Amino acid sequence: MIRSFGKVFATGLFAALPLVCAAQGAEPGQVGQAAIPPAPPAIETPATQAEEGFVPAWKIGDKWTLEATYRDQRNPGEVWMPPIKWVFHVKSRKSVHRTDCYVLHIYPAKRNLKMQAVLYLAVRDLRPMRLIEIFPSLFGAKSREKPIDPFHAEPLIGDDTLIPYDLPVFPLVRPSVQRADGFGAYSAPEAKVFDKIKKVAGFSFKRQVSQTDKKPDRQHADSFAAYRLGGETFQVELTDTRSGAVQTQLWQEGSPWAISCESRDRRVRLIPPTLPETLPPAPGNKDEPKEGEE
Repeated sequence: MIRSFGKVFATGLFAALPLVCAAQGAEPGQVGQAAIPPAPPAIETPATQAEEGFVPAWKIGDKWTLEATYRDQRNPGEVWMPPIKWVFHVKSRKSVHRTDCYVLHIYPAKRNLKMQAVLYLAVRDLRPMRLIEIFPSLFGAKSREKPIDPFHAEPLIGDDTLIPYDLPVFPLVRPSVQRADGFGAYSAPEAKVFDKIKKVAGFSFKRQVSQTDKKPDRQHADSFAAYRLGGETFQVELTDTRSGAVQTQLWQEGSPWAISCESRDRRVRLIPPTLPETLPPAPGNKDEPKEGEE
C-alpha cells in the first residue's frame, strides 16, 4: 500500500474498495475460515538470539485493533477513504523451522471485506517465518503463501495488500542503552540497509530498504499522549533507497503494535482499548474522513 514499496492495490481492489468502505455498517465478526496450508518440515536455523533492545511481548489470546485509511489514488488530490478496522489476534504458538513462533491472525472487524492474513512471527524478535494471505475469488476463499526468507532479517512490507501488517526489524535500539556508555548525549543509530528480492514470473528484482531507529521528533511526540503507557518511545523510518519514499512508525513499550504508521498513501493507528474506536484526525490531517463518510 505504500506506492514506493510496490504496487499497492490491484485495479480490481481499487474498484471494490469504495464499496467496501461504504458497507462498514455490516455486523462485526470474523470472516469465514479458509484452509491454511500445513507448516513445512522443521529445519535447523542458525538465527542468533535477539540482542538487547525493544521487542513487543505478546501472549496467546492478546488482541488489538488497527484503524487504517487509504488515499484514493484515482484522485489527484488528497482524498482519503473511510477507515477500515483490522483485528490482530495472537491465536497460538507453533514451531516453524525449529523456531518458536506466535501465530498472528489478522482479519477485518466487519464481515464485508473477505481478506485475512496469518503470520508466523518468531517469539524472540518477531522475525517473519511464514506469511499466508486469504482472499476472495470467483470460486470462494483462496489462500497463498508469500515467499519469505526466514534466515535473513528484513522489514516486512505489505506492498500488494490492504492488510496493514508492516513490521520493522527488531529489536529496536533503546536510547537509554545507547546512553549507558557514559557520554550522555544521544545520537541516532546509523541506518540499517536490507536487500529485498522479489521474484516475478521467474525474474528476480532487487531493491533496498533502509531502517532508521531514533527518538521521536517533536512533530510526532504528542502522538503518544493518548496511550499513557509510560515506556520508552521509538520512531522508525523505513525508506526505499531508490525513490526516497518514507514510512514512519511510532512504537512504545507496553504497546503490542506500532501506535502509528504513516506514509504517503496510508495512515494506520492503533486504537487504545479505553478510547472510542475512531480516533480524531492527527494534527495537520483535518481532511481525514470519519468512519461512514464518503
